[in-house]
Amino acid sequence: MTFKLHVLIVGCGTAGLMLANLLEKACISYQIFEKTKELKPLGSAIALTTLSHIFEQLGIYDELMAVSKKFGALHLVQEDLKRRNTFNARAPGLDVEEVYGDYTQVIARYDLIRVLLSRIPPHKILYNKRVLSTKHEDDEVTIHCHDNTIYGGTILVGADGAYSSVRQNMYKEMSAQGHLPKSDVRPLGYDFDCLVGVTKPLDPKKYPVLNDEFCEFQIILGKEIPFSWWFMPLAGNHVGWMVTEDVRKNGTAVERNFRFSEWDPDSAKNMCDKVRHLPCPYGGTLGDILDETPKEVISKVMLEDKFFTTWYYKRTVLLGDGKMLPFGGQGATMAMQSAVTLANLLFDMQNITEPEITRVFKQYYDARSGPGKLAVNSSHQTGSVMHMRGTFGNVFRHIGFNWMPRWAMKKGMDSYNGYKEQISFLPFAKFRGIFVPRTNKPSRRMIPGSNIAMAV
Repeated sequence: MTFKLHVLIVGCGTAGLMLANLLEKACISYQIFEKTKELKPLGSAIALTTLSHIFEQLGIYDELMAVSKKFGALHLVQEDLKRRNTFNARAPGLDVEEVYGDYTQVIARYDLIRVLLSRIPPHKILYNKRVLSTKHEDDEVTIHCHDNTIYGGTILVGADGAYSSVRQNMYKEMSAQGHLPKSDVRPLGYDFDCLVGVTKPLDPKKYPVLNDEFCEFQIILGKEIPFSWWFMPLAGNHVGWMVTEDVRKNGTAVERNFRFSEWDPDSAKNMCDKVRHLPCPYGGTLGDILDETPKEVISKVMLEDKFFTTWYYKRTVLLGDGKMLPFGGQGATMAMQSAVTLANLLFDMQNITEPEITRVFKQYYDARSGPGKLAVNSSHQTGSVMHMRGTFGNVFRHIGFNWMPRWAMKKGMDSYNGYKEQISFLPFAKFRGIFVPRTNKPSRRMIPGSNIAMAV
C-alpha cells in the first residue's frame, strides 16, 4: 500500500484477536484496546466449524488441534438420566472427515484466545482502556478512553461484545442525525441466564469419558424446572460446562435488562447454589463439577438473539457480537469468518477516503449479513427447541434427532460447507475431503505465482 492505513480494534475477544492476526499477516498497522486490566480464562467450550483452512493459512492449525477434540455426538438427556435423543456426527453413511475434510473441533475458549494472542506483538495491545466515546473527523476517527487518553486511526472496528461501546456511540451519532433504523433503536433483550466455566484437569480414572478421542456433548433437560445443564469433555482432561435458565417468564425484556445491570460478584455464586443438586451424567451431581472449577473462571452471562441491521457508519464498522448475537454457539465461528472477509477487503482498498471506506464496509455487510441473519434465526430456533417442556417438546426433539433422513442431513451439511472463504493475501490452503466448496480468488494485489503483494 502507498497510503497509510491504521486500524483501531476495540475488544480482545475471538473477533478482535482474529482480525489482529490477519492484519499482522497483511502488514496493516493496528492497535487493540481492551477494557480489562488482563485477560481472564472465562467462558466454556467453543465449537469451531469450517475454519481449518484458515488456521492452516495462519500457521496455527497444528497448535489448535493439539488443544481441541473432535466433536462426536450430542445427547439430549432427560433429568432422570434414563431417556435420551442423540445426534451422531459419525453416523453410518456420512463420514464428516472424509467428506468435508475435518470434524468440528471443540476447544476451551481460553485456549483459542491464548493461541490467537500468542501471534500478536504485546506492544500492540493496550489494556485497561475503556472506551467512553468516539468521534469522526474529516480524515480519521478517534476514541476517548476513561483515563483521558485519545487515540486516532483511519478505521475503527468495534469488536467489544454484545454491549459494544463502539456500537452505542455509533448508534447515538446516527440517531441524532435521523439515520438509525427503528429496529436497531429497540433495547437489547435476553431470554436466558447462563453460568459457564471450565474445570481444572480431572482424574480420568474418576471420569473415564476424558479418555475418549471424541467430545460428546451431554445436555440434561429439566422436567419441571427452567434449567438445562451441559457437559463437554475437553482436551487436557478438562470438562467445559454450562447451565442455562429460561427467564422469559420473569417480566419484560427491559425489566430483565435492568436486573442484569444490577448483577454483582455474588450473582454467579447464587446461581451455583441453586443448581448444585442437579444430577451429572458422569456420576454424582453438578456440584461436584462446580467444586472442580476455580471460582475465578466461573462467570454468569446472558444469552440473547438479535440481528442488528446497521453494521457501519463513516469510518466505524462492527465485528462479532457487536453486530449479531447468536445463541446456539455459532458466535465465535461467525466472528472469525467475518474477520477474514473484512481483512480481505481492507487489503484491497484503493485509498483511505471516506467514500472508499464506505464502499468496503458495504461489501463486507453484503457478504456477511446473510449468513449472520441465518445464524441468529437458527440459533433462536435451537434455543426454543432445547427449552421446550412437556410431552410435545419431547416428541418434537425425538423426531428431529431420530427421524431425519440421511439425505436431508447431507443436504444441510453440503449447504453449510458450500462456501469457504480463504485469506486472499496468503497462499491458499488445499481443501481436505471429497466435497469441494466454492471459494474466493486470491487478492488482485498478489503477483501471480508468488506470495508477494504489489503496491497500489
